Amino acid sequence: MRRALLLLAPVLALALAGCPSKPKDGECKTNEDCKDQPGYGPVCVQGRCQECGQDTDCKGGFVCRQNKCTPRPECERDADCAGGKQCDAGRCVEPAKPKAECEGDADCGAGKACESGKCVAKAVPECPADGKYDAVYFDFDRSAIRPDDAKTLAKDAECIKKQAPSALTIEGNCDERGTVEYNLQLGQRRAESARKYLQNLGVKIKVKTVSFGKEKPVCSESTEDCWAKNRRSDVKAQ
Repeated sequence: MRRALLLLAPVLALALAGCPSKPKDGECKTNEDCKDQPGYGPVCVQGRCQECGQDTDCKGGFVCRQNKCTPRPECERDADCAGGKQCDAGRCVEPAKPKAECEGDADCGAGKACESGKCVAKAVPECPADGKYDAVYFDFDRSAIRPDDAKTLAKDAECIKKQAPSALTIEGNCDERGTVEYNLQLGQRRAESARKYLQNLGVKIKVKTVSFGKEKPVCSESTEDCWAKNRRSDVKAQ
């Protein structure tokens, strides 16, 4: 009996060697090795059971990324997007607006101004040779500086600082409506508004204000267009 067992031992050893153990812990050689390994993917990729190895291993609408099936992105490159959009992290988005070079004149260097977010050469104003700077105009019964007239005063201020007259006179005027006394007061307020605005723009020279009320019209017709021309402050060098 003992002799028989000794003779069978080599045969049993060969039989056991011919039946290799099944792969486990996610290891594999073929996809078949992954079928009986719960918790691991069904596809053998480089010796490991993974969810996918290529896009065709995933269902429709999904692609294989890092051996995982993920939703197909809207785009992978800018060419995949329409309407001038760009591909950003798989989504077509509007391209980012370039950062503005400036927000105001202070952001630009000397001799430049900020226009539409860019620094451009500042237009040099044409300064009067006779010392009569551009007048500013007012709404009816008002003495506040309007936006367009603020630009006029800004131009006047540049010329005044460039030409450096010894002093200025600002004359306040009104249209023909209202009493003499009221218009003298209103004209004074208008002259003062222009003076303060110029000084806030850096005009340092002496500025005198005077009101002529309705006594110095530039237009004599009783129309709104004519009245608008008379509601003004004249800026003059002395």
